[in-house]
Amino acid sequence: MSARLLTAAVALALSVVGRAVAAPLDDRILPVDEYTSQKARALAQKYAPVLRDLNAGIYHCLPWLDVSKESIGFFRPKHLVQSQDNRYLSLRIFIVQDRSPQFAALKLEERASAMFSRYVGAMLRRMAQRRELVTDSLVDGFSVIVGWLKPTSQPPAPPVHETIAVFADRPTVAEYVAGRVSITALAARAAVFGYDGETPLGRIPLRVWEDDFLKTFQLANDQPASGVSCR
Repeated sequence: MSARLLTAAVALALSVVGRAVAAPLDDRILPVDEYTSQKARALAQKYAPVLRDLNAGIYHCLPWLDVSKESIGFFRPKHLVQSQDNRYLSLRIFIVQDRSPQFAALKLEERASAMFSRYVGAMLRRMAQRRELVTDSLVDGFSVIVGWLKPTSQPPAPPVHETIAVFADRPTVAEYVAGRVSITALAARAAVFGYDGETPLGRIPLRVWEDDFLKTFQLANDQPASGVSCR
């Protein structure tokens, strides 16, 4: 299936949601005292304003993305050597979208490719807006975890989510946000794992493209708070 058709399938699935409260909740960010190493605590304290800005930017400008409690922070990737304190600036988001026959008709790898193309690159650029993050040797990498409702998940059964977890080292992200490597190269260099609910699927093969949807789309009749710029 072509990238254009995959993009259309995701666009048709987008849901309109409202903001539940007037400001983003601070509990989306992992508190400093919950980290297990001095390195992680130092990073969390140093970049606390960056994490708050990341949380607020998503809340105000991308209201169909749900950031769960303690989903932003400097986490240790489980697939890396656990004896080393590798710390990745991490963001976990859930895409709130309506059910769509077009999206449901895609294979899992196609849904994963479309979600990677639309959200992973854009989130990495948001996460690396402060240039120091991609030059700080204490930051080992970046991770974006994207979840969405599995198309075959039907009530009254509990909802099942599909998820991709993307891990890229800092030099790769630095090159990507600087425009020196493509999103295809980013996907090839990154470790991308899939999940069907709680069931790990291992590494997922992707065919990705640069999707500029988040640069151009705005929900109808949705206006950010006064003083907030989303462009």
